[in-house]
Amino acid sequence: MNSKDLVICPLILGEVDGSTMLDTLWSLCTEPRPVRIPILAFLIKGEECPIIVDTGFRYTEHGETLATSRPHRIKAEWDLAEQIKNQGVKPEDIKYVVLTHLHYDHCGNCNIFPNAKLIIQRAELQEAAAPLTTQASDIVLRTLFYDRKDIATIVNDLWDQIVLIDGDEEIIPGVKCVLFKNSHTPGSQAVYVETKKGTAILLGDIARNVELNIKAAVPPGLYYDLRSMQAALAKIRKDGKVFYPGHDYSVFDNLD
Repeated sequence: MNSKDLVICPLILGEVDGSTMLDTLWSLCTEPRPVRIPILAFLIKGEECPIIVDTGFRYTEHGETLATSRPHRIKAEWDLAEQIKNQGVKPEDIKYVVLTHLHYDHCGNCNIFPNAKLIIQRAELQEAAAPLTTQASDIVLRTLFYDRKDIATIVNDLWDQIVLIDGDEEIIPGVKCVLFKNSHTPGSQAVYVETKKGTAILLGDIARNVELNIKAAVPPGLYYDLRSMQAALAKIRKDGKVFYPGHDYSVFDNLD
């Protein structure tokens, strides 16, 4: 099996009630409407794999506290360990877990992979540990969607499994982490995967909607620096053939 035989399997870990306003810069949404936003992870299968990209949130109350009381849902069939078992993979088989960034809905179940290396951009961990924010605000702005317990687990319980990287780095042949500094977060990274369809890009939250954010070049509503986000979207549009946002049910349309 060569790198072009890598297969991406989207996994749904939860749902959040939100709005299409999150998909567009400054909420310039012509027809804002409520939507169910999936919380996704991705299993990459191949000879030197398996790899997990992102790990969802730990429990519903946890997410609702950090996300202004928006309802969160988890179902038994959405359990991460069970879903990868359905793909013929056990948690102990996972060699790498790549975290696109460290918001609560992307790094909440890392402790189920005892043999995995956890790949994180150093800039992201530094920001998550000490976000540039204010205490004189509500919970979201105090934390910027980083959860203290998740970060404590990473820097304490899982520290021996952590691999911090500084910029772009190939994990295995055909799978590469690409840093997009100060896009969605200071250390957001995308994962480039070489597949038979061409270069597939797992986006995390750098883009939420392929048509709007990638093809129409309209930045999403949540970004760290506008110019950095615009540059990230331009590069992604040039580099990729298939796109997998972290919160869009359309990813299931890309199944082989």
